[in-house]
Order: sequence, then structure tokens, then C-alpha cells
Amino acid sequence: MAAPTISAQFLRHAANCVELAGHAPDPLLARLGLDRRQLEEAEHDIPLSAFLAFFEQAAQAVGNPHFGLYAGRMVGADSLGILSFLFLSAPTLREAFASFTRYLETMQQASRNDFVEGRRWGRFQYGIIDDTLAERRQDAEYSIGATYTLARQYTGGALSLEEVRFEHPLVGDYRRYEAYFGCEVHFGQDRNSFSFARSFLDFPGKQLSATLFPVLVEHLSRRRAAEATPDSRAAQVRALIAAAPLDRPPDAPALARALGISVATLGRQLRAEDCSVRDLVAARRMQAARRLLRDGQRSIADVAIATGYAESASFIRAFRRHFGAAPGHVRRQG
Repeated sequence: MAAPTISAQFLRHAANCVELAGHAPDPLLARLGLDRRQLEEAEHDIPLSAFLAFFEQAAQAVGNPHFGLYAGRMVGADSLGILSFLFLSAPTLREAFASFTRYLETMQQASRNDFVEGRRWGRFQYGIIDDTLAERRQDAEYSIGATYTLARQYTGGALSLEEVRFEHPLVGDYRRYEAYFGCEVHFGQDRNSFSFARSFLDFPGKQLSATLFPVLVEHLSRRRAAEATPDSRAAQVRALIAAAPLDRPPDAPALARALGISVATLGRQLRAEDCSVRDLVAARRMQAARRLLRDGQRSIADVAIATGYAESASFIRAFRRHFGAAPGHVRRQG
């Protein structure tokens, strides 16, 4: 399976933020096999792992544990390339979020982007679904912060949040988060997200002309259609499992309904690829467990609960079977 990629233009803003902080981004880019010219090419993609690593290394280089939030605050109309313009030209905030989450996958792979509208609230959710990519805290804070900043710009500063959630533990000063988002911020959650009152969704845009919106939608629709490739059934199931909370994976009936097939057909198709729903759920849990252990912020008992195990002993046995080593050994390796 090819390594996931992201549009090189997304890294341009982060590199500019390093420069604004008084440091040269070029050595960081070179360390990852990149250069500034690539970041200006609209159709050039880079490994998602390099994008994530740049953010983590940039935070260390500039000495700011909140570099992701800083970069998110600095987002402007061109920071995310065509997606920034798409968001800011939408007729309403509802359409801005809906189109943004619909087309983000054309420029960033292996990510989960959803917008959910409830009876009284709207919620934007973001996350990396490839659990082999462990360096993700700065990216999560940047992505949530950048989308919030775009939404604030869209509403002329009127948008206020009710709640922010992050998957990772708190690092640094909590007051920075509270001051930035203006609401309670929760850590160690099952998603990266922010929520706000549903009444904001009918807000008309105040930044760009809405005549630009259909042009951008047509362009991104063509791009998505051109890049679409048929996934194997196992790949489709992996994507559905990855999009669900770790401790509440979908069962075979739920997966079959989502795919529009019967449970028997799903089982037969997965057996043809030498796997099962149980195998794919277990693999996702184990990859996530290894990532959480390497983060070093949670106890083994906490990791067991986060990945859906009722108690530590069964988690340790499953982990040892999967990786051939105990969770404690993997944690010590870092």
C-alpha cells in the first residue's frame, strides 16, 4: 500500500510561520528531503509523514510547544490553497464546512474529516486515521486551530465555540488553549473536534464573493473523480473501522449496512482477501495501542481502556500475540 500524501502547498504556511518566528525553515525542510520550491507547486504532493514531522520539528526549533496553535492562528485566505478559498467563498457557513470536509481528502490522504449537524449544534472533526503515523499532536492542534480561524474569518469574528476536544494529552499551559478558543478544552478524548451553536450555520460569508464557490467546487469535483481508484473490500472496511471510535468499532452488520451488502457477502469478500472483520478491528486496535504507548503519556491500563479492552490482562495478551513483545517493552523502546 502506498504511503499517504498531502498537498505540498499545505506545508508552505507552516514554513512561513517558522520564518515569522525568527528561524530559517530550509534546514528543517532539507532534513525531510524537501525544498521551498516544492511548496509552491499546486499539484505537487509530499509524504504525509514528512508534513507531520515538520510540524513537530518546527515546534522544537522555534522553542514553542504550541507551534501548531500559533500556525493555526496565522491562517489566511491562501494558507490552505484552493481549500481556503472554497471555505471563504461558500454561501453559508453550513456549506463552507460541508464542502471543506468533502474535498479535503483530495489534498490530504489518511485523514478523517467530518462535519456533523445536530439539533442545536454543529461539530467539525479531524484526525489522522493511519495509526503508524505517530507524530500528530502539532498537526491536530494546527488543523483544529486553522479551521476555527477560517470559520472566524468567514463570520467576521462572530463565531464562538462551546467546546474543543483533542485526542492527545495536555502538553504545556492549558491557559493558552482556553484563551485561543474561548471555551473549555478537553484532552485525551476520542476525537479532535470543536463544537458551536447551530444558529451560526446560516451565517452568510463576509470574506469572498460567493460567485467563486461553484467554480471551485467544479474544479475539485473533477480532481476527485480523476484521482478516484477502486478500493479493495478490505481497504473499505479498514477505512470505516478507522473512522469509528477506538473503543467502539463497528461490527459486521454495521459495516455491511454501510457498504450496502449482506453480512454473508462481506464475510466472503474478506475471506477472499485472507482477512476478517475481527482481524481488521484487532489490527487497528493494536496499531493504535502501539502509538499511544510510544506517546508515553498514558498508563498501560489507560491504553487498554482507550482501545476497547475491559481490563489490562486481556490487552497485554493480545498485544503480545500481535507484536511478539509486551506493551512495557514497546513503551521503553519509545
